[in-house]
Amino acid sequence: MTKLIQAPVEKPFRGGADAAAGLAESEPARPLPVQDRALRTRAALLAAVEMLVAGEGAAAVTTTRVADAAGVSVGTLYRYFADRDDLLLAAYDATVERIVAVCAKELEALPGGIAVDDAARRLLAAYLEAAEAIPSHAGLLKAMRAIRPVEADHSDERSGVIGEILAPFLARFAASGTAADPLRLNLLNVLMGTLVDLYLVTRNPEDRAALREEIEAHMLLAVARL
Repeated sequence: MTKLIQAPVEKPFRGGADAAAGLAESEPARPLPVQDRALRTRAALLAAVEMLVAGEGAAAVTTTRVADAAGVSVGTLYRYFADRDDLLLAAYDATVERIVAVCAKELEALPGGIAVDDAARRLLAAYLEAAEAIPSHAGLLKAMRAIRPVEADHSDERSGVIGEILAPFLARFAASGTAADPLRLNLLNVLMGTLVDLYLVTRNPEDRAALREEIEAHMLLAVARL
């Protein structure tokens, strides 16, 4: 059961150092719903956020507009999300979950005997294609970067990248007896996540092509060190 709290005053989009400092200690948290109706309401709210970001950008997201688009009251919205920033972060995390799920399936489908470099290229392509197939992802990514500290974003508790992609990849392709060192996995997560995010928010086709080459080169270098 979710807990009803007093709705905070609607505030404008904020970012930069002040926002990062405010969230460095902890982010607003709400208990995840367990009943079907509550799950549907939460999903509708996140879908409304994605719709607004895809159509008008993150600046269009307010608690009032999201509630209207989802067909619920603002009071109901505040049962699930603390404020506007909480909505944006949850919507971003939801898109990443879908992308990670696509990559996990791609990893499972890799044929036996495939070269490690080819496997890494296929996973990178799957991630980028899945991310670009979500119209709101780049906009949510930009909004997230203005709200959440980098060190918090790379926690695997949210993304699942380490547990669902990197650790299974290492287990399958690393040299026999190589342990899945947490420090190494986190370094790969931060390195590839940062490069991929830069690619996804870049719009110029020539710059994107150059970034794609750089991402692949760094990825293959990291893979060679497994």
